[in-house]
Amino acid sequence: MEQNIGKELRLIRNYRGLTLRDLGMKTGISYSRLGKFEGGKEVPTIDIISKIEKVLDVNIEQYIETSKEIDIIFSDFLDSLFYYDDNNNFFEDKIEKGKMKFINFSFGKAQLIEYIIYILKNEFKRARAIENELFEYFEGNYECESLLYQYKGLMYRKFNQYEEAITCFEKAETMTINRKNMGMLYLHSSIAYKKCGNLIKAMLFIEKARRIFSEFGSLRRVSFCFVECGLLLKTNQQYEDAISQFNIAIRSLEMIDCPEELNARVYCNMCWAMILAKDYKRGLEYLEEAKVLEPKHGFTVLYGIWCNYKLKNYDEADQWISDNKHLQSDVNFCDFYELFTLLVKCRESVPSAKLMNLAMKIVDDFKKGEDFERINFYIDIVLDLLNRSGNELEKIKYLEMKVNLTKNH
Repeated sequence: MEQNIGKELRLIRNYRGLTLRDLGMKTGISYSRLGKFEGGKEVPTIDIISKIEKVLDVNIEQYIETSKEIDIIFSDFLDSLFYYDDNNNFFEDKIEKGKMKFINFSFGKAQLIEYIIYILKNEFKRARAIENELFEYFEGNYECESLLYQYKGLMYRKFNQYEEAITCFEKAETMTINRKNMGMLYLHSSIAYKKCGNLIKAMLFIEKARRIFSEFGSLRRVSFCFVECGLLLKTNQQYEDAISQFNIAIRSLEMIDCPEELNARVYCNMCWAMILAKDYKRGLEYLEEAKVLEPKHGFTVLYGIWCNYKLKNYDEADQWISDNKHLQSDVNFCDFYELFTLLVKCRESVPSAKLMNLAMKIVDDFKKGEDFERINFYIDIVLDLLNRSGNELEKIKYLEMKVNLTKNH
């Protein structure tokens, strides 16, 4: 057998729980020579391979053929990510079934698929348990190393460790020439730069990603890029430009089979852009589309209450509140729902202590996060309430908070 299978022999030996000395004793081959086989310094003869196969309970020829099958599965998996097919469960199942028949479904590219899926599913403990083993296995395989750094970076990003994420993404970029992998990498990089407040780099990378997704016809990813462009422009207070990008995203999504909630989220983002621009009437126009698709979603409801409140359509705001009491028990939206309910009840009068304390609590909770737009939005609510109550001392405190927030963003 001419092929150098040293790395595979080491993997199988480790999987069987044997040291080089153990394998040497069982095969009658010196452990130092076995080390040369595993290190690629010497190619074992067919007779030696037969002895090793017997001890390790593996057929090397079959192992190599199965590896070719795994290569195809791996390529299909990466395409699934690129085209956003949401087939992770299919690939997980395929690997689990493969493990029952073939040993090499337990490491290498099959394990790299598992690593990526663990990170996408936020199962970080399981990902970290196999991370070092994968980096060791793929040393010198730059495309796979690039994927490891890319998804390690994504894990950092999910922990809000954006500088560490960007470092991983930069390293990954130096290792890959695969255009599809680069498209995914640029997408992940853009989101990390956005979270860091570097909107220029975020826009640069999302445009790079969009071009690659367009090149290969990944319409779902292209649509996502238009949404991300809209979000970036909104963050930069370019609201009309943001609306244009969101409209393109809507048209793109109409060309593909996608869940209705995706369209609803885009319309909600368009409404939010208009709320930030203080064009509440137009915000309600976009919200009507979201309401048709996802009427009970927290953001749909909150935006409906807020726009009507600001337009002094108090009866309509009350109707939104009355129709959506389910948010009282929704851990993600209950505080905001209660705040907006109290605001509508208060109208333009002097706020109650309960209303004031809840608004301040929400700002304090947001200060622990990194959502500049929403912190700013709720600080403005507090400032309005303080202005009505005549509390100048507290007002100065929140004005300073707003100034510092703007400086640091």
